[in-house]
Amino acid sequence: MNANITSRLLIMMFVQYFMQGAWNMTMGLVLSSYGMANIIGNAYALLGLATIMSPLFIGMIADRFFSSQKVMAVLHIVNAGVLLMVPQFVETQNVGMTLFLIFIVGLLFYPTTALSNSITFSHINGVKMFPVIRVFGNFGFMVVGFIMGEMGFSGSTMTWYIAAGAGVVLALYCLTLPDTPPKAKDQPFKPRDILCLDALSLFKDRYFAILMLSIFVLMIPKTAYSAYIPVFIKALGFDNAASMMQIGVACEIVFMFLLSFVLLKFGFKITLALGIGSWIIRTILFSYAAMDTGTMFIVIGLLLQGLCWDFFFTAGDIYVDKKARPEIRAQAQGIRFIVSNGAGLLFASTVCGYIFNHTVTETGAESLPQWVNYWHYPTVVAAVVLVFFLLFFKDDVSKKKATQQGDDNVGAVIDK
Repeated sequence: MNANITSRLLIMMFVQYFMQGAWNMTMGLVLSSYGMANIIGNAYALLGLATIMSPLFIGMIADRFFSSQKVMAVLHIVNAGVLLMVPQFVETQNVGMTLFLIFIVGLLFYPTTALSNSITFSHINGVKMFPVIRVFGNFGFMVVGFIMGEMGFSGSTMTWYIAAGAGVVLALYCLTLPDTPPKAKDQPFKPRDILCLDALSLFKDRYFAILMLSIFVLMIPKTAYSAYIPVFIKALGFDNAASMMQIGVACEIVFMFLLSFVLLKFGFKITLALGIGSWIIRTILFSYAAMDTGTMFIVIGLLLQGLCWDFFFTAGDIYVDKKARPEIRAQAQGIRFIVSNGAGLLFASTVCGYIFNHTVTETGAESLPQWVNYWHYPTVVAAVVLVFFLLFFKDDVSKKKATQQGDDNVGAVIDK
């Protein structure tokens, strides 16, 4: 493994998630602080719609026409300009323009998350090294969270200005990344390529389809957390929501280092099931936290972030990379993000927005009894997903090692 390439990928992941954390981590709290709590669900639904529309098409461009790092650079510099415009419309409570610009941010940003994964997998052994590199994204998320929390920006539009600045830095840095040319550039272009049918054919694989369905539905508890946890934390009496949330990110870093070992030792099914089960426990703990306003239940719930995220969503990224051929790798990562942050987020945001608006009608401490009921809904959903996954998902990591083909091919393989 080339240490120079690894270090460059680490920095890319750090800034990528630093930028995302700045605008996305407390977006719900920012909207709530400016009197627009009732559109939080709409905002996340629009991000889901944006992710349905753009990652697969952008992935096709990166797979066929332009180097992935150059596509990322263009997307980030344009997005930085859009991010700069958001605060003025939030501050004037212009709902229409706020939602429109959030939609554009989603169109431009989420393809870069898939591309950052694709670039990384193109230069490393995924099972062994991806968790190590991806963990620096958690560091970036944690650092920006502490900055926003400790400086009192958790509910401020300053978060969007921070994101815009990070976007400019990341756009320039992308131009220094290892070249990741399009794998299918020399292949004849066919009409099916426009529709990305080769990547979509992955759904013919039964176990790939089962995992994608599980991800889609599990986006309900994930969105119930990501969109509304800052509002919940504030209702509990904590004013530094962004800093509090870093408890979970710090734990996520620890479990990221354990992910490779668990995958190689126990395989995908057990690892993914542990991730799903953790969402059940987590939402139960949040429900208890609403009844007991001490710190124990909320802290333990936040600490489960590592299991909830790493053992399911990050493990899912690795699984998708193993399933995809090199020439459709960027598109395959795009599919995963469409299922989760696209169609899944659109569906989950609509559901969670409805639940929140009809369940949590009070604010502050008066809302806590209502939050108890709110957290019951994602608990039930996660339990259903776990049962479905355990019954039908059979695909796992082979106990055999891959044929030795240089350092890049050492690791586990998947039974297909």
